Amino acid sequence: MEKSGTNEELIYSLIIDDLEQTISDTDKQLLEEWRKATENNEKLYQDFAEVQLNIEKLYHKNGFDPQLSWNTLNNKLESQADTEVLKEPKHKGSTGLWYRVAAAVLVIISIGYYFMSGSKYVVVSTTQSDVVSRVILPDGTELSLNAGTIIKYDKENFNTDRKLVLEQGEVFIRVTRHSGSQFWIDLGDVEARDIGTSFNVIKNETQSSVIVEEGKVAMKLSTAAEQVLLSPGMLGVYNSETEQLSRMNNTDPNYKAWADKKFTFRAMPFEQVAAQLKKVYKVPLIIKGDDLKSRKLTAKLHYQTLDSVLEVISASLQCKVVKEQNVYVLSAN
Repeated sequence: MEKSGTNEELIYSLIIDDLEQTISDTDKQLLEEWRKATENNEKLYQDFAEVQLNIEKLYHKNGFDPQLSWNTLNNKLESQADTEVLKEPKHKGSTGLWYRVAAAVLVIISIGYYFMSGSKYVVVSTTQSDVVSRVILPDGTELSLNAGTIIKYDKENFNTDRKLVLEQGEVFIRVTRHSGSQFWIDLGDVEARDIGTSFNVIKNETQSSVIVEEGKVAMKLSTAAEQVLLSPGMLGVYNSETEQLSRMNNTDPNYKAWADKKFTFRAMPFEQVAAQLKKVYKVPLIIKGDDLKSRKLTAKLHYQTLDSVLEVISASLQCKVVKEQNVYVLSAN
């Protein structure tokens, strides 16, 4: 993508493209080089990332209309003497983010809402109905957060001690290469230390689990030397009730379908298929008839919408799909 304007405008444009995941490979490399050049550059990037994250949460919580808020903000500023009216940015690919920034400014002006974290810790939480949230840590490590997840990290000292605290929920992690300390996750009674990898982590009331996609992870007890080393395709589990740490082969090919929408079904009864689809897409799905529930599906699916998935399944299993008030009902032809 060809950029124009000052160098500052170029960098802002690249940062916004990156946060909105619309950046090209060439621009991504340029941005990475700029971020590594100085500590101030990285701090500016993290400031953008934190603002975007807090704005997303602000909108989700309060249900503001970005377009309406932008217009209201313009009117408010226009009424002030000697104040230049903000114009809609020309960078079309990033219009959405700028609208959200403007509307958040409006909220601050109107009710004094302070959405930036005042402590040195950044706490990110997602509700049970949230779509997947993307978070970039100060070292460049990328996180995908599932619904109902809470994480925390020290934004001031993260590059010294690259610790991420997972209080509950599920997160998929792509750890960036770093010359500093080892990246690790604090899960309470157990911790997971990265050895150059990408992996999925889940924590609930009774257990913590790690599934490795690439590289290796050392999963160990926080108060003892006992540990298990996990390689790609392996699952590590700590049971908080029995205080047992174990490892085994991962048998679930869809363990991170919630993050990438990639499914592999091998002769799986459709009732189980539907349960996985409901969990990932968070949409009610009803199957009518025991015959359809027991029909087995073998397929590899990669679609962002449930409509596309069900279109393929309908053809494969010879069934009918009807949407009734945001509920999908499937029945045999």
